[in-house]
Amino acid sequence: MKRFANNPLLTPGDLKPTREDLEIFCTLNPAAVVFGDEVLLLVRVGEKPKETDDKHVATVMYDAEKGQTRLLRIRRDDPDFEAVDPRTFYYKGKMLLTSLSHLRLARSRDGGKTFTFDPQPAIYPATPYEAFGCEDARITFIDGEYFITYTAVSSRGVAVAMAYTKDFREFTRVGIIFPPFQKDVCIFPEKVRNMYVARHRPWRSEFNDPCIWTAYSPDLHAWGHHELTLSTTPGTWEAGRVGAGAPPIKTPHGWLDIYHAADAQGRYCLGAMLSDLDHPERILTRGKEPIFCAEAPYEVSGVYGNCVFSNGLICDADGKMIVYYGAADRICAAATTTVQEMIAAARNRR
Repeated sequence: MKRFANNPLLTPGDLKPTREDLEIFCTLNPAAVVFGDEVLLLVRVGEKPKETDDKHVATVMYDAEKGQTRLLRIRRDDPDFEAVDPRTFYYKGKMLLTSLSHLRLARSRDGGKTFTFDPQPAIYPATPYEAFGCEDARITFIDGEYFITYTAVSSRGVAVAMAYTKDFREFTRVGIIFPPFQKDVCIFPEKVRNMYVARHRPWRSEFNDPCIWTAYSPDLHAWGHHELTLSTTPGTWEAGRVGAGAPPIKTPHGWLDIYHAADAQGRYCLGAMLSDLDHPERILTRGKEPIFCAEAPYEVSGVYGNCVFSNGLICDADGKMIVYYGAADRICAAATTTVQEMIAAARNRR
């Protein structure tokens, strides 16, 4: 994969916050789709309260009862406060985020090389399940509509919600389709054996690491027939967790997934795998080595360093691919490759 020369594509300085008392500190993990003559990115935008002093930590959350966002400031010397990292902290035993994420559209008319943000959010927290934010969308086009899955975070847990649109101007929420703790849900672009298919990732427990699963649905709402698809591998770049990326691409050789993995130290890379066309829960082959790792300065250093994370790509009829990704949990970037190169990587033939 070859990085864009004009990376980073989108940074926190490229748009204004939704309120004057907030600031944008990350624009990351974009979903991607070609719509008409535009390339659209549905970007996760993180906002946090403007800092006033070093004695307090602040957060912002959506209050569904009042229908508005509210700020909470806590003294750092409060015995109920426990710092974790720049993204999270504990207060009275409960984890809170230091920011509130929403989904914002960025549009390109030059083939996906440069982008401009829409002035208003596309999907903003609006339910109790989204009190801590809407994160990391994926977009799938099915039968004339664009289905958007995204992570909904709140004190009720980390779940996956869905919305759909026909024009990327109006969005209809469906609600929660995978209950907590779930992330990384992408829906396949066509039915398999007359059923809709999705990748998803349950969280770890005492018995399992975060792994990629595959599920089926008759209606995009009720999901079942769950099968474990890809597990972690101890001692490798996939030791810590694996998760799905953008919706898979159908090829004559199988479904092509560009997925992410983290090692035991939390370093995120991207990988390629092929699964069976009729039974995509069955992996045919995957690359033993990552196809893309954090190397550029904007990937190595940021909110969460040494991290590249992709949940959006576009591919033309000739197999040319642009993979859009979040770098160091702070900015959006892109790299080019081809379907054939990714198939070769999945087959370990590079």
